[in-house]
Amino acid sequence: MSGRLMVEDPAQCADNRPSFYADPVAWLVARAVEQTLTEPVERDQVAVLVMSATTTRPTMAGIADKAARGRVSPLRFAGANPGILAGLTCIQQGFTGPSLVLANEPADALDTAAAVVDSWLDSGQARHVVCVAHRADPNGHQARAVVVGGHDDRADRLAQLL
Repeated sequence: MSGRLMVEDPAQCADNRPSFYADPVAWLVARAVEQTLTEPVERDQVAVLVMSATTTRPTMAGIADKAARGRVSPLRFAGANPGILAGLTCIQQGFTGPSLVLANEPADALDTAAAVVDSWLDSGQARHVVCVAHRADPNGHQARAVVVGGHDDRADRLAQLL
């Protein structure tokens, strides 16, 4: 299973509410994962790994700007944590396996991601790992997702993210 989602502005994907806030990139990642899951998976056996150099910088910058002018909602702090890029997907999909965000360009993080995926699958911590590569450039944001399982050619599956 693999998928790709491109948007000019990740805020297009956001579904924030007064009582729940997550960085727009987290919503983009969650949407890409949702589109990728075309087959049923055992949700308690799924891990999530996200690679993104920008992570939640837009929300962090917004917090800094608002803090300089006055009060900031505490919800923004939770939504600015880089871990929300994987965490929102886990919350929405009910995944209870491990999760990790690598704050690097996906091409630079791929070897580390492969080692983590191997560890999670080989140790039985997960039967499937949803891996997402997020990139931002002047044209917009892109999230590519693949699901890697125990019997897959893991390197080939991860290479699909680039």
